[in-house]
Amino acid sequence: MSAKIKITVNGVMHEAEAGRNILQILLDLGIMLPHFCYHEALGAAGACRLCAAMISPGAGKPARLEMACMTRAEDGMIVDITNPQAVDFREKLIEELMLNHPHDCPVCDEGGECMLQDMTVLCRHQHRRNRFPKRTWRNQDLGPHIHHEMNRCITCYRCVRFYRDYALGDDLGVFGSRGRVYFGRMRDGALVSEFSGNLVDVCPTGVFTDKHFRAVYCRPWDLQTAPSICPHCSVGCNVLPGSRHKTLRRIKPRRNHTVNRFFMCDHGRFGGGFVNADNRLTSARFDGAGMSLDDAITQTAERLKEIVQTHGRGAVAAIGSPGASLEANAALILLMKTLEGRFAFFSTGAERAAHKRAAALIANGQVDTPSLPEVEQADFTLIVGGDITREAPMMDLAVRQTIRAGAPLFIISPQAGKLDAFAKAARHAALPEQAAIVSNIAQALDHALMTGQPDPFAGAAASALATAKRPQILCGATGAGGIALVDAAHSLVAKAVRPERPCRLVYWFPAMNSFGISLARNDESPDTIKQDVENGRIKALTILEHGASLDSEWPDDSKPMKSCFTIAVDAIAGKAATDADAVLPCASHYETFGTVMNYEGRAQRFEGLPLPRPVTWSSAEVLLKLIEALGAGEAINRTEYHDLFEIPATMSSLIGTLAPDSEGLLIRSTAAVREVVG
Repeated sequence: MSAKIKITVNGVMHEAEAGRNILQILLDLGIMLPHFCYHEALGAAGACRLCAAMISPGAGKPARLEMACMTRAEDGMIVDITNPQAVDFREKLIEELMLNHPHDCPVCDEGGECMLQDMTVLCRHQHRRNRFPKRTWRNQDLGPHIHHEMNRCITCYRCVRFYRDYALGDDLGVFGSRGRVYFGRMRDGALVSEFSGNLVDVCPTGVFTDKHFRAVYCRPWDLQTAPSICPHCSVGCNVLPGSRHKTLRRIKPRRNHTVNRFFMCDHGRFGGGFVNADNRLTSARFDGAGMSLDDAITQTAERLKEIVQTHGRGAVAAIGSPGASLEANAALILLMKTLEGRFAFFSTGAERAAHKRAAALIANGQVDTPSLPEVEQADFTLIVGGDITREAPMMDLAVRQTIRAGAPLFIISPQAGKLDAFAKAARHAALPEQAAIVSNIAQALDHALMTGQPDPFAGAAASALATAKRPQILCGATGAGGIALVDAAHSLVAKAVRPERPCRLVYWFPAMNSFGISLARNDESPDTIKQDVENGRIKALTILEHGASLDSEWPDDSKPMKSCFTIAVDAIAGKAATDADAVLPCASHYETFGTVMNYEGRAQRFEGLPLPRPVTWSSAEVLLKLIEALGAGEAINRTEYHDLFEIPATMSSLIGTLAPDSEGLLIRSTAAVREVVG
């Protein structure tokens, strides 16, 4: 951390970090100095010149007009943003920037969130004096997500600085010269970056806006919002969904400096269509007859009692969901404990083994797992196990920041991916073979500084790893062969760790709450439960939230289910709900509340939008109502998270007190977490 210094702002002395730019210091202090081009994640550019202030290096020394974003703080500095010369400069500058703006505020979908409006008023520009024709541009078609309105541009360069410099995209740029500068593509066409939606947020004037939001537009102040978590991967990005009347209108990133910070991927931003989908479950069903949810729960409870009385212990089972909250899966476990039933959470036994091993290594502290901001600081990265761009896009964006800093990247993946273009070396191999390649790197690490390695890829990776000061391994904890890869990655990290430097390890998972369910106690292999469904040992099966695209369908063959009473608790009418004997609908992810654990074991709380729907109960509430209908309501009040999951009792109580706007709680245990990998 930088040394603390004293600077004076508008006559008041403040403490600040030496070397930080003056503009960010002022913003952190809550002092609004007008600016356009500066963004905390992108840094200073000095393009708009709007952050002008009178700055003196010390008392008794002459002050001069300087750009605050380009000036580093030094001890004794005196900053005056109210000086008449600085105020007059900013006022004249904003008038110049506004010369060609169309002044289309009444119809602009940036209205209510427009930085241009805020800065114009802050700089006291109120009346147009220019009567000459404005410069105009032709807008481009940038694909299905982003609308282009180039005439609003004030040339702050934020868009290309994010798209090209930060996200390393190459299909959007800046063209022209002098007063005719154009931001767009060489020709019309969809933006190919997985992070293009962030142009909507970084643009301060409405040049780039959300096409989906435009189609169902309302003023931002009319939106109802709720702090939520993106459900599409295990990164756990904090988001802010917004609704109006009966529909979800848009999703924006929500700042959490320990997770996604400022941005989010396009899949998360534009992937909320399941909330407004036509195949939402809106009514309950039992044995083909529609009825109220209360009645369906009552009849389902009676049928489950009959099955348990007739067939005894073990005749009832359940399949949980990595796409459901911790509370929903906990309620499912409690339901099975009430019925002396069995439960599983994964698609296959191999997936279960890999996920539980990875989660155990993280939870018991055997690996140092970095947050996304810490991933960005690495000076060596090895990615192994899957396509990180598709499976954990924001982790991909974090890796791109290491590439920008010149850190070497090595990739071992099943097929070519987007990051291959930036890698120092990439090896494509099937999952079972990847563990052997990682082991070769570990063996080569003993001779990393020697030449003539039999495996050039392993030798190059080991050599770069040996000389790195902040290395990291990113490993996908996925399907068949996954547990061997999980162990190989852990062994490589254990060998690479030195007393003077850590070597960090990330296991990313395929679903939002894969880590959470991996800590469940006494769950069984899904292969065993599938087999017992097929041979008729299991007479009743409850399936939790497998209708959405977040999970693979389970089971994948409905024929064995004909002799089994099936219960679907879901928001989406997928195959599981279509074939089920009892359908108990629930609210979708963005309409409900709960807790999830991301890839680093960070428990985060999310809240739901109050959409007027026929069904408003979460899946956890539906299952708890079913437990009460079974006459076991008292078990709910005396059950804690640590009774069902491998979570310390102290952390279990803290989970219940998490606030949605907090940084979350890292779940760790001093005792070894039991690994059930059968």
